[in-house]
Amino acid sequence: MAHARGGEVVLYKRGDSKKWQARFKLKDLRWHRLATKQTNLQYAAEVACEAYDRARFLFAENIPINTKRFEVVAKLAIEEMESQIASGHGKAVYNDYITCTKKYLIPFFGNYNLNSIGYEELKKFGTWRIKQMGRTPVQSTVTTHNSALYRVFDKAVERGWLAQAQVPKLKNNGAKGTAREAFSLSEYKSLTSFMPHWVEKGHTAKSNQMRRLLRDYVLVLSNTGIRHGTEAMGLRWRDIEWIAKDGNRYLQLTVDGKVGKRQAIARHNTEDYLRRLQLRRPNLAHLTFDQLLRKKVSEKVFVLDDGTETSSLAGTFRVLMKDSGLDKDRETKEKRTLYSLRHTYAHLSILSERMDVYTLAKQMGTSVQMIEQHYGHLHPAQQADVIAGERMGVRAKKVAKSAQAPATKAKPKLKVVK
Repeated sequence: MAHARGGEVVLYKRGDSKKWQARFKLKDLRWHRLATKQTNLQYAAEVACEAYDRARFLFAENIPINTKRFEVVAKLAIEEMESQIASGHGKAVYNDYITCTKKYLIPFFGNYNLNSIGYEELKKFGTWRIKQMGRTPVQSTVTTHNSALYRVFDKAVERGWLAQAQVPKLKNNGAKGTAREAFSLSEYKSLTSFMPHWVEKGHTAKSNQMRRLLRDYVLVLSNTGIRHGTEAMGLRWRDIEWIAKDGNRYLQLTVDGKVGKRQAIARHNTEDYLRRLQLRRPNLAHLTFDQLLRKKVSEKVFVLDDGTETSSLAGTFRVLMKDSGLDKDRETKEKRTLYSLRHTYAHLSILSERMDVYTLAKQMGTSVQMIEQHYGHLHPAQQADVIAGERMGVRAKKVAKSAQAPATKAKPKLKVVK
């Protein structure tokens, strides 16, 4: 055994090792141990004293002395998110955080100590990620990765393995997202006209069932803006209700998904599509639509005629797109998916219904920033009538008068034919 720094640092060997170990106490009166990895006492003392000095500085600055490897803490963060999902209290976006943590964060940062991750390490990660993905990730992807990283750092802070001051500030240098692949108004009308005949042309009775279900799924998503997948497929009849305002009533859907529970107001014609779904269920068909909503039935809305759930709607939608000739967006050339219905709702709400972005963001369960990022490409000319406003003053009267005056046809010149 040996001592350094006036006896504050103790060096010793374990019986089965030739390398020196060290321990010291700080004002917390706890022993802090480390392996010097040295067989030479002089070298071991230098390593131990450097660690002692650093530990005293960190202690004085209220910064954790002992940290953990990224992989250890990341796995704890994953376990916590999985537990919350299983209990029904987790957000759907946790699945995205778990996936990117396993696929990108742990493979790169796994062996790093959390307190050693700084600007240079994050920069190297950005370069490595591009190679792994084969492209520069878009901003929304980087946002997801950053959120997953923050969950790991937050878990380390919570456990006392990292100080809040040590958490690096993450930047988003992702590529700007391209315009979302939505249907234009004319394309949407073509699609809705095509579907009634298409649904009865399946090769089997089961195929026709799938097509009928898909038709109403398409129409409900296009008229509510709810997300395909967790929000839509988790919708139950008990989640639909009438709400009244100014003598009118409106259908309100409570959905649970990416951002937790939220309410969305459906366009009026959505009642017809939901009624069709109800009538195909023998145990619900005898009820009026209002009776069904009052009973708060727990069955899911988007199921086959016998009540079974399906995971094949995306495949059936691809067939619909191919058969209708609407499989690719005319501008982006990207293939359309069921998510295109949500984008269509946003496009038509902005262009045709003149819904402001604040109301639209609330309705769709997203942020104004995301609306502007993905739909800000819409050209001002597309809303010229809204932007220009109403005419006022003398010019307005002249225009109004000319608009009301019936157009007179010029009298044709007659030519005498002998």
